[in-house]
Amino acid sequence: MSELPWEGQVIVLAAISPAVGAACIVAALSFLGVVAGLWVNGDRAERQRRRVLHARALEAALAYGEMPFMIRRRRWEPDAQSSERVRLSDHFSAVKAEVSACQVLLTADGDRRVSRAYDKLIQVARSTAGAEAHDAWKESAITTDAAMNMGPLFDRLADFRRELLAFELVLSQATLPRRLRAWRRLRRSGAS
Repeated sequence: MSELPWEGQVIVLAAISPAVGAACIVAALSFLGVVAGLWVNGDRAERQRRRVLHARALEAALAYGEMPFMIRRRRWEPDAQSSERVRLSDHFSAVKAEVSACQVLLTADGDRRVSRAYDKLIQVARSTAGAEAHDAWKESAITTDAAMNMGPLFDRLADFRRELLAFELVLSQATLPRRLRAWRRLRRSGAS
């Protein structure tokens, strides 16, 4: 009977295979560790990117809500009135542009809850703070320290503040780690 060409090699491979097997296992575990690290770091970076976008959107909404106060607190001296109108109208235009940009970015981001909550906040902001800003131009600028608080204006913006709190609640859940988001979804579906 003739000897098979691979018979002698089987013995050599059998002697090496525990060492090679251990090396393969170590390599596979190392690879899995690297993949897990990349996944965790990617998730963290994504959460941070969303946080920055959410903070930007919140800042724009707050700036919009502040406009009626800024207009009423404008400089009233005759030599400053024209420049104040230009400064405030330019600022308000920039705020409106930032609000619109944030609406588009939040919609493109894909989180429908955040996008809908922001759209609703901006709708309320336009109907309350926007209307108050419009009316503020018709009034004289405040000229005393005692008038700085503007309590009645603050009260008229209650709907805006309520919607702002609702948006902040949505934001507080939007950038949770995946495991916590999944746990909350699971708890909500179990409660339903």
